[in-house]
Parts: sequence; C-alpha cells; structure tokens
Amino acid sequence: MTDCLHQIDLCPDCDGLRTVLLQRLPGVSSLTLSADSPAISYQGPASVYIGREPGPCPNQPDGAGRG
Repeated sequence: MTDCLHQIDLCPDCDGLRTVLLQRLPGVSSLTLSADSPAISYQGPASVYIGREPGPCPNQPDGAGRG
C-alpha cells in the first residue's frame, strides 16, 4: 500500500496545475462522514489519505480570484 499520494488538479483561479501531498492513515478499520445530510459509514479495512487544503493561488495578487 502506498504511504502517500499526490493529488493533481487545475487551479480554479489561474487554470495552472496544483498538487497536494496526501498521507495515508494506517490502521483504519471504519469510517463515518457526517454533515448536514445523513451520515455515510463504512466498516472494514479502508485506505484513507489526508492532506492540506490548497492555499490561495500564488499567481493572483493578494489572493484575488475569479470570484
């Protein structure tokens, strides 16, 4: 199992490529995601990766985006 992944997508502000390093959480045996809607649960071994949220676009002055 891979210990880390790189997520690649397009920046919504400048259409440039951005990457986020995702680290694997070892030993996950169940997962529950909850929000305002009904929770989603998963039981059993799972591969779960977490990482930082991409920051403001470095190509835009003062983080000004397309809005």
